[in-house]
Amino acid sequence: MKKLLFSVLITVLAFTGLKAQQDPAYSMYMFNGLFINPAYAGSQEVISVMGIYRHQWAGVEGAPRTANISIHTPFRRDQYAIGAVISNDKIGLSNTFTFTPSFAYRLKIKQSRLCFGISASFAYFYQGNNKAVLNTNGDQAFSVNENMFVPNVGFGIYAYGKRYFIGVSAPHLMPSGLSKKTSVVGYDPNVARVYDFLVFNAGYVFGKDAAIVKFRPSVLVKWQQGLHKNIPQFDASLGLLFIDRFWLGASYRTGGDFKYYGQSAIVWAQFKITPQLELGYAYDAEISALRKFTNGTHEIMLGYKFWYDKKRFVTPRYVKYF
Repeated sequence: MKKLLFSVLITVLAFTGLKAQQDPAYSMYMFNGLFINPAYAGSQEVISVMGIYRHQWAGVEGAPRTANISIHTPFRRDQYAIGAVISNDKIGLSNTFTFTPSFAYRLKIKQSRLCFGISASFAYFYQGNNKAVLNTNGDQAFSVNENMFVPNVGFGIYAYGKRYFIGVSAPHLMPSGLSKKTSVVGYDPNVARVYDFLVFNAGYVFGKDAAIVKFRPSVLVKWQQGLHKNIPQFDASLGLLFIDRFWLGASYRTGGDFKYYGQSAIVWAQFKITPQLELGYAYDAEISALRKFTNGTHEIMLGYKFWYDKKRFVTPRYVKYF
């Protein structure tokens, strides 16, 4: 029964109480822009593949574990770009597999680009109720596994130059409840649903091109219906780039304990093994009340860029800051 209650508690926290985390949250969001904004597609100017694995709240049974792979590229006529994100999110007894293709229209304005993107997401939700460990037999609420298909659409705007980026997106334009989609009793249709969700993020790199060390502050702001006092969740990040090859940074995330307090303090690093291959790691130290039960959160990132048109690059030290 303890195992069951813990799994249910984690699921409820992830999908109802911690509404800012309705979608998986990533600490290295600045390198994984397609997941939060379809207009990000093509912004690396080449075929870009990124994979991230996140083990949240290590040491807590049934805590979220998320795997995410994204790929995107501009067309030869780089006014257009396409991309796709495949993710699998496991929380407690539930598992959600999502496929999200995206398309972006890109305008070149001097040395910058202004991009408009749309996406269509196809999520398959499965809950293995028969895996619950019960003290008593015959509980009908856990006798049948649940599964459902939840489609959605999203929209985003993204502008970037060599040293800055700024974007806003709405990943879920079709709020969808679980009403009539599940046989489990007790679901509140005002809680068990996909909420309206808005994301804003921006960043800028300071330092001359030849500088050994460059400095990049960035911010991610999430607003979702039902947050405590309608206060958005903030991720504020400071990163240092050494010799255009090694990133070292720290972040602070608000929203813990359902209030406008800290949820986690984060340290992260990213290293360009080659100009095309990059590896990253982030550790989230929980500072909310959950810190008594977890050893923190681990996130690993691996990315690769396929340079199908080397004439685009004047030097192999070509660097994308975002």
